[in-house]
Amino acid sequence: MSGNPEVLIIGGGPVGLSAALALGRAGISCLVLERRTEFSRYPKANGVHSRTMEIFREWGVAHLVRALTAGMPDEITIAWMTRLSGIEIGQLVLGETAELSRLFDEQSPERMSTAGQHMFEPILAEVAGALDSVTIELGCEVVEIAPGDDSVTAIYTDRTGARQTVVAQYMIGADGLRSAARRTLGVGEHGEASLGTAINVQFDADLDPLLAGRPAPIIWIINGDTQGAFIRDSPTRWRYNFEIPPGADPGSVTRERCEREVADAIGADVPVEIHHIWSWGHDQAVADRWRVGRAFLAGDAAHHFPPHGGFGLNSGIQDVHNLVWKLIARLRWGAGDGLLETYEVERLPVAEFNAEKMMENTRQMEKTGFLLQDKSLLSVIETEAGEQLRRAIAEGIPAQRDQLASHGQQFGYQYASTAVVPDDSELVVSGVAEYRPSARPGARAPHSWVGLRGDRISTVDVYDGGFLLLTGPDNAAWLTAADEVRAELAVPVTVFGLGSDLTPVDERVDDLLQRYGLEPSGAILVRPDGFVGFRSISRTGDEQKALSGALRQILDVS
Repeated sequence: MSGNPEVLIIGGGPVGLSAALALGRAGISCLVLERRTEFSRYPKANGVHSRTMEIFREWGVAHLVRALTAGMPDEITIAWMTRLSGIEIGQLVLGETAELSRLFDEQSPERMSTAGQHMFEPILAEVAGALDSVTIELGCEVVEIAPGDDSVTAIYTDRTGARQTVVAQYMIGADGLRSAARRTLGVGEHGEASLGTAINVQFDADLDPLLAGRPAPIIWIINGDTQGAFIRDSPTRWRYNFEIPPGADPGSVTRERCEREVADAIGADVPVEIHHIWSWGHDQAVADRWRVGRAFLAGDAAHHFPPHGGFGLNSGIQDVHNLVWKLIARLRWGAGDGLLETYEVERLPVAEFNAEKMMENTRQMEKTGFLLQDKSLLSVIETEAGEQLRRAIAEGIPAQRDQLASHGQQFGYQYASTAVVPDDSELVVSGVAEYRPSARPGARAPHSWVGLRGDRISTVDVYDGGFLLLTGPDNAAWLTAADEVRAELAVPVTVFGLGSDLTPVDERVDDLLQRYGLEPSGAILVRPDGFVGFRSISRTGDEQKALSGALRQILDVS
């Protein structure tokens, strides 16, 4: 890259790389500085939610992520056992019935992917790095950040140890749990006390003879010697996670202890070759501020949760999906600074809600013996006297389903900010598992299967990085209004008529319009992040004024 970037991104994990990819697709020059000298090799952050896969679909990488787990069974079984060679306590089978398959198809064009960060992070790096406006530098550690009125200056050491200075118009700190960006900017956190630390042991072993044909990629272990979980990464590559108490030093956990924990969890004489040992905490915290002048925080730098439910990485990618279009609007479309203020206003409440639910999930896991420390109970769990405890654990297993089938939490959150023009309609509330689609301003625009020029597509597939105006078939006034507003504000607005340009698939036009709460002469304005910014249920009498006013409010343009 010649010259200074428009946006500096600190952190080259999935969140930082997603920001670079989205910015680069819009032609925004950005520099990514990553402290590591190589991308992830060790498994972590398994599971890309359907909502995140939709975003990947928009960026043209969903099929590449999907291919990483091709051939894996669609049905996932999670088992609870005393040891791999011991007693099976219960199972949770996550599969799609015909009814669930139909429901999921109605909710999103994408299913969850079980690919881990170590699998798809290199894909994001390759696709983003191929863009002319994106530069990714590894082995670079930021040591100082100074936000100014018109720019952000950062000082970093490059991979040779030389000290470098970069000046950008904006900065995104996406450098993880121990964020140097957050620390340097002086931003505090609020949250809950740690529930402990997980030690992760990656190893090779042939455990199939003990599985007796179980298609279980996750097996929880509860006995008097160890409590943890096996996670399968390949036919012979496994991880075993076990807990140490809050305040305990992960550095004190020796390789010998890890070997013993794995052996106690297996319960049989099986050769094991350990490759890597690392740790993470059952912590929950959210940054007090997500913006300091021209510097922003995203991903684990802005929030970190326990892993149960998988909202850490997914929330981070959705953070930058929200932030990046606002930076593009500021840099290219003449948007006001007030639009950037809505990033924290919109995303911080989502992070706090996800944090609360992830802690609830962790506590729900206690019903299955997770974090159980009572040695008197654990000492008998493999005996006849332990039958009552095993039965109690088995009864707690169904309660874990919501954290693994969370479409309501993924799709149902709604924004309230100046980047949303309210229409005073009733709030449609989703649960954790149940998603109730709504086109109320502030909600994610519902997905629909439609026909376009002979192809069956999702409405997600017409998102192009600008604003999208979805109208009813009686849309002549809205077409004229969009032409006039494009000329007036120089903002990209693409118009599609529901029932005319986008024809319904396996439903009537009335059903399609009802999903968006529209009459044939109405329209919704979908923001570049797929959320509804404005809705007019029917003709306004002055569509140009209504559309111009909505865009001016959203973009903070007087």
